[in-house]
Amino acid sequence: MKYSEQLPPQIELNVFIIPTKEEQMIIDSIDIPHTCRNEPKCAQCDGKHHSLDSQCQVLKEYKDQLKEDVEVAIQKGLLQRISPQEKSPLFERRGHDFPPLTASDNHSNKKWNTALPRTTIESNNLRASYTDKTIESIDDNLATLIDSNKRLENKVDLVSSNMKTVILDIQLHHAVLADTINIMKDVMQYVMTASLTASRAERSSLVHVANEYYNRLHIASSRLINGYQFNQLNHQVQLMSTSLITNTVQTDQQSVSIYKSTENAKDEAMPQLEIWNFSTKDQKLVLSLLDEWYSDITLNAVVEQWENAGIAPSKNQKEYIKILCYNVEEIGELWNTCRLPHFNTFYQKRTNKNGGVCIAVGKHLKATRIEVNIPNTVVIDVAGLSEPILIIGIYWPTSQQRDLDEILPYVVDGTILSGDFNATVKKWNSPITDRRGAHVKEWINESNLDYIPSTPDSSKRSLRNIDLSFSNMSTISSETLFFGTSDH
Repeated sequence: MKYSEQLPPQIELNVFIIPTKEEQMIIDSIDIPHTCRNEPKCAQCDGKHHSLDSQCQVLKEYKDQLKEDVEVAIQKGLLQRISPQEKSPLFERRGHDFPPLTASDNHSNKKWNTALPRTTIESNNLRASYTDKTIESIDDNLATLIDSNKRLENKVDLVSSNMKTVILDIQLHHAVLADTINIMKDVMQYVMTASLTASRAERSSLVHVANEYYNRLHIASSRLINGYQFNQLNHQVQLMSTSLITNTVQTDQQSVSIYKSTENAKDEAMPQLEIWNFSTKDQKLVLSLLDEWYSDITLNAVVEQWENAGIAPSKNQKEYIKILCYNVEEIGELWNTCRLPHFNTFYQKRTNKNGGVCIAVGKHLKATRIEVNIPNTVVIDVAGLSEPILIIGIYWPTSQQRDLDEILPYVVDGTILSGDFNATVKKWNSPITDRRGAHVKEWINESNLDYIPSTPDSSKRSLRNIDLSFSNMSTISSETLFFGTSDH
């Protein structure tokens, strides 16, 4: 058979179905006329009754078999019987359940979900309450916004302060580095080359040139250290000011309040400075900075004022420097067993079995040891004065061969050379000039050093003066102290 089905435009589908034998018989019987007798016929047993009629024997057998299978399943626990639930009680209307409405309670004419008209007073109160809540909400939002902006400004100020400190440090380092490189170039060109090619007598003329370069390097070092400390102090003051302002911020539904007077800032700053263990001098400095901070309106004005402020000239106080050259017996055995109060001690072990060389510098001065590979020699650089001082302490045993030129590179402007030379020079308060004394005197003259006069007879065992001190500084005097167990 051929069937044609109407599909969307331009699409036609032809379906061919080949019927089976039974289907063909049904198709052939379609044309046979049917006469209905109006008699029921069971589909189960072909009896003259309906298919679901209780008199159908096939249906009875099916029900009996189903009942038997259910009983077996219940016994095996595969099925469970459902107990009938109790029936809900029937509704019984009682007389007081629905009392009649009075005339005043009869709202049948009112429409649902319709607001009653309000009076003028109620409307005004409601409108005022809504306005107050709106204003309160706006105030809270403004307080939060102000707090957020203030914290953001503090962070921006902190970042700006850090960046400015870093920039100042970089500029300082660049300037000092460039100056140091130029100094080293000049040293290599004018000092090192000449010292390698000149004779010993000519090298002595280079001492003052080397001293000048040493002073320039010392100034560059001081400039770097002082500049860095000043930048750090300035940065700490700015951080502390920012911290003080931040502590005044109140966020509990109030706007941010900043100090309105310098006195309030000082009152808040003083306890914190004491907690941080600031010295009295530093506290005064911070308070003066706070005065300047609150005297201007903007941060740029304060920074500009600080940038324009120069470093105040320091007040120099003249004070005599006291240096004691003292020969102590067995210092090598005892130097580390006790400490001199208020002194920093620098020691080098002696080449023989008795003692060594030791220099003690008061702690009010900044002393730095210069490492040298020279026996029986200690070199100390002392800072904190109007000009740097270099102290060289030596011991020259009678049995030691020593080249004094080894310490010549350390003889700069402001040098003091002192120690036990075991050498006598008649001009230096000794009876005679021995061979070592003549050598020392010649070297002292070539090194542009001056003998510091002292009283004669520094040795208790003879009339020799073997504890000698020299310097290229003016206005220096010395004396011999007659006490102790030392032999000189």
